[in-house]
Parts: sequence; C-alpha cells; structure tokens
Amino acid sequence: MEIIHRDGLARIGKFSTAHGDIQTPTILPVVNPNIPTLTTEEMVSLGARAFITNSYIIRRNTKLRERAEKYGVHSLLGFDGPIMTDSGTFQSHVYSDVEFSNVEIVDFQRKIGSDISTILDIFSEPDFSHDRAKEAVLETHRRMAELPPIDDTIMAGPIQGSLHMDLRKMSAELMSSSQAGYLPIGGVVPLLENYRYDDLVDVILSSKVNADFSKPIHLFGGGHPMFMGMAVLLGVDIFDSASYVKYARDNRMLFQDGSRDLSKIGSFPRWSPLYGKYTVDEVRNASPEERFRLLSMHNLSAIFNELEEIREQIYQQRLWQYVEARSRSHPYLFRAFLRLLDHSGSLEKFEDLSKKSTFFYFDEYSERGPYFRRIERNLGYLMSPDKGKFRVLSPDHWHPGRIHSLEFVSLYERTSERFLVPWNNTVIPVELDETYPFQQMISSGLVRPDSMAVAGEWPADGKLPEGIESGSRNFRLERVRTVADFQFGSGTGRKLFPDACEVRVSRSTGRLRSVLLDGRLLATLRAHDGFFTLGIAGAEILHDISPGLENRVVVTDDSAEFNAQGYNVFFKFVKKFDNAIIAGNEVLVVDDADHLVAVGKSVASGPEMGYYRKGVAVKVHRGVREKPEADQD
Repeated sequence: MEIIHRDGLARIGKFSTAHGDIQTPTILPVVNPNIPTLTTEEMVSLGARAFITNSYIIRRNTKLRERAEKYGVHSLLGFDGPIMTDSGTFQSHVYSDVEFSNVEIVDFQRKIGSDISTILDIFSEPDFSHDRAKEAVLETHRRMAELPPIDDTIMAGPIQGSLHMDLRKMSAELMSSSQAGYLPIGGVVPLLENYRYDDLVDVILSSKVNADFSKPIHLFGGGHPMFMGMAVLLGVDIFDSASYVKYARDNRMLFQDGSRDLSKIGSFPRWSPLYGKYTVDEVRNASPEERFRLLSMHNLSAIFNELEEIREQIYQQRLWQYVEARSRSHPYLFRAFLRLLDHSGSLEKFEDLSKKSTFFYFDEYSERGPYFRRIERNLGYLMSPDKGKFRVLSPDHWHPGRIHSLEFVSLYERTSERFLVPWNNTVIPVELDETYPFQQMISSGLVRPDSMAVAGEWPADGKLPEGIESGSRNFRLERVRTVADFQFGSGTGRKLFPDACEVRVSRSTGRLRSVLLDGRLLATLRAHDGFFTLGIAGAEILHDISPGLENRVVVTDDSAEFNAQGYNVFFKFVKKFDNAIIAGNEVLVVDDADHLVAVGKSVASGPEMGYYRKGVAVKVHRGVREKPEADQD
C-alpha cells in the first residue's frame, strides 16, 4: 500500500495486484456469477475498477467451476482488472458447514487466478461470548498459518473478534504478522444491517490501529453510502457489498443520507444514470426485471458518487468536517459520531500538523474532536503556571490578524505578563494568532457566554494598565518562540531562537517571514499555516537540544548519502524513528551515528512510519551537503 494523499487515518492510496492497481478508497461490487444483474462493462462505466465474487459458489456449480478452471475467473466475469474472491465463510456460518476445507478452497482460488484470495475464516456474531469469539479468532489464525508460503495471490486474513475489543486487537496483530497481505474486518454485517454504527466505530478503530498500516483494511459488507465517510475516516480503504442489488430488489434507492422507496420518489437526482433517460413513473411501471436492473444501476452510482466525494474531501483534508456535518443526517449516524468523539485521544496522534483547508467550528461538539485534543494538550504546556501570569484581553479589543498595532506592540514589550485572546470557547496566547487553526478558521460563533474570564482593557493613552507587571522583551522574538513551543514542544522556542536572533518580516505583507542567527537561516514561517520550515542551521540546533530519537528519522547509510544532497527519504530506508512524530511536521533525518544529514516534512505519523515499504517517508527540503540557504522575501 502506498500513500498518495492522507487526512488522519483516511488515505488515498495505491494497492498493487497482478491485474493492476486499486486506488483507495473504493468498493468492490459483489458479482454473483449465478445471477448476473449488471454486466461488468456497465459497472465499470459507473465507477467500478475491481470486483469481488464468491469462489465457493463457483466451485459448487459444475459449469462455472469448469469454465473458471479452464479460462480463469477473469474470463468468467469478463473483466481483466483486479478480482478478489471470498471463500464461503458466510455460507459456512449460515449452513453450519461447507464441503471444502480451508486448504482446498484457497487452492481453488489460486487455481482460477484470483488476485486476492480469502481463507475460510470463522464468522463471529456480535452476541458471541468472549470465549467463543476467542476460539474463532485463534482458529482463523490457525487456518492462515496452516497454508504454505504463497506468492501467486494476495492472501486476505479477516480480522474477527465480535464486539470484544481486546480480541479485535489480538486478531489484527495476529493477521498482520502472518502472510496475509490484505486485512478485511469480518463479522460486521449484522451490525450494518441493524444500523449499529456506534459499535462499528469501536470495531473498525480497534482493528485499524492494531493492524499493519501497509496492508489495506477492507470492511466486509460495508456498502451503504451513509456510513462510508465515517468508515474511511476510521481507516477503511476498501468496501464490498451487494447492497446495490439487495436494495433494488426491494424497490429501494440508495442516497448519501439513507435509502428511499421508489414509490415515494418525486424525481431522480442529476447524478443518477436514470436522470434524463427515464421518468419515475416509467421505472415504476417497468417489468420487474428491468426495474431491478435500473435501480441497481442507480444504487451503484450512488455508492461511487459518495466515494468520489470522500476522495475529494481527503485531498482537501476536510474529511472530519465532512463527517461531522453529515452525522446530523440520521440519528444512528449521529450516535456513531458521538462514539467517534470518545476516541479523539486515540485519533489525535494521526492528525497532520495542519490542514490544507480552513478549519470549521460548528458548536461544542467540535471541541471534542482530535485536532482540538492536540490544541488543548499543547496549550496546556504553554499556559502552565511556570509560564508566569496571564491576562485575557477583552473581546472588544481582539481582532484576528489586526491585534498587532504599534500601540499594542509597545505595551506588550513593556510588560512581562502573557496575554491571551478569546477563541471559541477557550483562550489562546496572542502570539499564536496567525498559527493554524486559530486564524485559518470559520466559526459559527455558537460559544458559551460564560466560557471565558475577561480581564482588563487596553487604555487609549498608551499607559500600562494598573497592576500589570512591567518588563522588557521583543514581541517578534516572543512570537516565534511561542510558535516553536507549540510546534516542537514546550521549552523549544527559547533554545531554538536565542536572544541574538534576527526576526524578519515580509516587505509585502508585514507578516513574520524568517529567523536568522549570525547570518544563517534558522527557519522560515510558512504563510499558509504559520508553522516553521527549518533550515539546516535551525535543524542543527534542534538536533543538539533534542535527546535520543526525539524529532528524528534514522535512515540507512546508503540513503543518508542521497538525503544529504537534498533527495527525499523513502520508507524502505527508514531504520528507526520517533514514535511521537506528527505527520506534516518537521523532522531531522540522521544516520546510525546520529549525524544530521537532512531536514524535511514527515509524510506519516510516528505510529505509521515503521509499516510502509513503498513511497516517500520524508519530503526533504534541505540536505547538509546542499548550498547554504538564502533568506528571500
């Protein structure tokens, strides 16, 4: 699995198979070779790029088996792209037994040329006891272990465990350490059918964060567009479902916010393949076979329409906001969103340092999200008692982006107190007003009237307010130090930017631009998010003041030679790393002897870094062997 774009646990990725790449997130439509509803050509025209079919059904049917064995499953389905085959686990669960063993059904999948083959795992119902679910987990792993090494198909190792999160964790770890290269989450269809999305949040997250991040996560049966955004937010890469035909069989149509009965539809949406070709009455009055086919086309289009929107939200790094807004479309979905908020602490470590898009603040629920958790944690360091006194500015005197008047700067530099400004239901240091997300946001303004204690107003005569402590300091220098503390950890700013630093501002915008020391560029402040990009001189200081693996990615000696010249770091050359690395933050690239070789931006978070073997791990912007940087406006 290779990351192309990311947004927390969600990712647009590329997964390679023998018959081509699968770009995620996507869905594999279920194809029943016994009952073809739509042709593969029709489904490809609607967005399908890979399919899943059931090898057990094929094997039990003499005609289908003979054709698949002779010509392959791709010929059987009339499709030359990636095809995954299921093993008959669900049939085994429903009918108590199947006539083929695990080894036999896997051998059959390999024989017919499946790109992704699935073991005959043990299905776990949501009401299974802990002991029974554990037996299923261990037996499923035993069945994977009994297979010889396989290299002619990608093996799918389902993660089971019912609603016991310790077993989901166990199963994810066992399957990740096996030869499985693909990790479906099993035993969830009953939860999906009963809209138990809140339980699904627990199941998916427990499976995802304990699995190998380099292997795709597949949600078996997760084909309703209403829950897809939240599932992808939790790390699901691939879905499969026959929902497009199941709903059509009941004359129901899928939409992003739920399903609707054909008898209650007034018109077709513009994105539907039925729009402009059929009226609602024509579809209602069509023969059962034709109506079934047309509704299946609409339903499949609804699924791919939602996936296309999800991919765009990931690209824009707005998926959390999208899910937060969409969660109000159905009570069961909102209940799942509240469960999602309970996991914000676990999700925070996967959030990027900043986002491409503006941060949205809706209401108090927004404060419980993972990015807010990071803000609270970092602000806790900055506003600890040992930082001195704090004074909160009145909202009447707080104007984002315009607080730094000459009068304010003059007053600030004659004091030793720290000043806070209102921000939604909390307060932040005034020095961070241009740092993401404090200025790069749109707020509903729905804040609690009693959420902030306001103390004091700035006098118009320029005199210090009564009772305020006097002092002497440089506003620009304090600003860059506070940003450094927020970005790299409390206490970093003063060490990274000593008193002798020169802080320059842009001639065109007046905003902070760069920090130099003895003519060497320490850091540049990024205009889009207010965080630092380090120069080699700054990286050297951060290296000297950071102990152990802190802020580091250790690479092989061969890689270090190229990274020192400014080339990117690839995952396969990473040996060790700081597990606390934040995706999108600055990291130090060092060799085994801890010699600094480059500085760059991490593509992945620390918990993910050790899993990937394809793609860029650190986007290097300066190597130690490149020419010295020059500060430019």
